[in-house]
Amino acid sequence: MAYAESEITARLADYVVSARPGDLPDTVRHEALRSFFNIVGCTIGGARHEIVDLADKTLGAFAGPQQATLFARGRKADILHASLINAFASSIYSFDDTHAQAVVHPSGPVAAAVLALAEMRAVSGEDLLAAFALGVELECRLCKAVSVPPAKGSMAWSGTGIAGGFGAVAAAGKLLKLDTERMRWAMGIALSQASGFRAMHGSMQASMMPAQGAPVGLRAAIMAERGFTASPVALEGKYGFLSVFCETPDLDALAGGLGTQFELLRNTYKPYPCGIVIHPIIDACLQLRCEKGISAGNIARVDIQASPGTMALCNNRNPKDELQAHVSLHHWVAVAFIRGTARIQDMDTETAVKDPALMAFQSKVEAVLNPAVAADGTELAVTLTDGTRHICKIEHGIGSALNPMSDADLERKFVDMSEPVIGVARTRELVTKSWGIGTLVDAGELSRASA
Repeated sequence: MAYAESEITARLADYVVSARPGDLPDTVRHEALRSFFNIVGCTIGGARHEIVDLADKTLGAFAGPQQATLFARGRKADILHASLINAFASSIYSFDDTHAQAVVHPSGPVAAAVLALAEMRAVSGEDLLAAFALGVELECRLCKAVSVPPAKGSMAWSGTGIAGGFGAVAAAGKLLKLDTERMRWAMGIALSQASGFRAMHGSMQASMMPAQGAPVGLRAAIMAERGFTASPVALEGKYGFLSVFCETPDLDALAGGLGTQFELLRNTYKPYPCGIVIHPIIDACLQLRCEKGISAGNIARVDIQASPGTMALCNNRNPKDELQAHVSLHHWVAVAFIRGTARIQDMDTETAVKDPALMAFQSKVEAVLNPAVAADGTELAVTLTDGTRHICKIEHGIGSALNPMSDADLERKFVDMSEPVIGVARTRELVTKSWGIGTLVDAGELSRASA
């Protein structure tokens, strides 16, 4: 290591402060753009969800001056409320991005923070995209450092919950041009508010955990700018973040290779609106249905060899509502075989989750743990009523790091999410502005166009 373990917070703060847009390799800038584009589409798509309505109406009663746009909601609020609601919308359908190793969903908190700030402080699109890239990079690094072997962490923590504020504060602090000392304070303020655990999955709070990172990071950066202090060793200090959230951190994953190695390049995008570990299972179901012409009525049994993450997070039969369906592999197997789809409407509580045919089919689905199966793979066997058996093995599901969605795929996803919410013309405008964010003189133009 080219750094002292006692200087990790300073090392990360200095990297963010000194980095320039031109320092990012072309591949990193393009992946940052893909991440940004995807999350804007997710934010618009989820903006008018009834649970987002509930959060906005409840907390909006206490909101401050009209500083930043609430995407697709036709109004503004103070930047902290706007960033919270926009980040909340971006994750409400479980359609946001995912780091391939750390399984953190990094872009929502970071994008919501910088887009809100860009309406209050004039920043260029180039600077905003660079700050976004740096925030996503640090968020992924932090989550990886406490959750991916050789780190010894806990499955209980929500990775996005505990790391989202760190990504948001790095990005917001960069746009505010904090010096290294203030950036360290800002990081400490944000890290001290890290929270979130996986027992919240299947509830409204599941999307609030990543959402809270946006105002946490934004508020921390603004407080540090004004001189509010925090421990300068918030990460590595005695009883600091690393000691709280894991038994043994991977310090090299956190601070090694800054500027030359990029975790952002491992970011992935979801083709289906559910827990990412379910995706290869859906791929297998749809492939068998299409290639073998399998009818759901002829299926006697579905057996799944599932990864440890799939079993830990999504082995949930008979969900009761949309939120529980996000993390139910049984529900999505039923949807894939009966409907031949995997869409947002396929987790609607009344028309899908409570569909008697989908509910009944789930009794035919059995998943077993296979430690040899990777998080982006599965082996699925279908036994028909006549005894015929068909097997499908997925090595790397669609949207995974080794089978990525193309730019065209991301644009189709954006359009599919956005058009039902804001219409064809405005969707086309925002597709153009989002892909072109790096060329905008005033980055706030994108948010204002999304009202």
